[in-house]
Amino acid sequence: MHHERAAFFVLLMVLPMFGGCSRQADTPAVTSTAASTSTSDPSEADIKKMIADQNKPRPTACSLVTTQEMSAILGSTVTAEPYEGTVDKTQCIYKPASAPSPYVDLTVNWGDGESAMAAMGAMNHVEPGITNPYAGIGDQAAAVGTALMIRTGEDLVTITFSGVDDAPAKARRIFDTAKPRMTP
Repeated sequence: MHHERAAFFVLLMVLPMFGGCSRQADTPAVTSTAASTSTSDPSEADIKKMIADQNKPRPTACSLVTTQEMSAILGSTVTAEPYEGTVDKTQCIYKPASAPSPYVDLTVNWGDGESAMAAMGAMNHVEPGITNPYAGIGDQAAAVGTALMIRTGEDLVTITFSGVDDAPAKARRIFDTAKPRMTP
């Protein structure tokens, strides 16, 4: 258990070092369908639409999976506590009002998916078996201790459990509920 916690904290410390390498520049990339199917430059309207799409507010973690949905998934009534500190991260902690568990921490780090998976690979290279690949959820996923890290596109979804029975099935339900709501 001590090694799992140490590995998780190492990952949390290493993750920001990879963040600068994987993030896209703030200038919009030319990726519209019209631009990619023709040889001409994108129109001013295309560029304005891309900028507007990038500036849309992102959903909060507590709106990705509502309290009622999480209660149904966990089989126990929970409350939701949002933690919104930065524009690149949203977090929601679900827990019962008067007991320590079941407890779920749902966090989305916008744009950190690739760097987190690179850090997981580096950790596993240094300490084989410290991360466990987790097939069939998101684009790529691995578990470290009680945390499941899921890359979906450019983003990283982390689900941390405590006192939850059948965590793999519940993680899939949580991710399947949140994923369609992640795009603004």
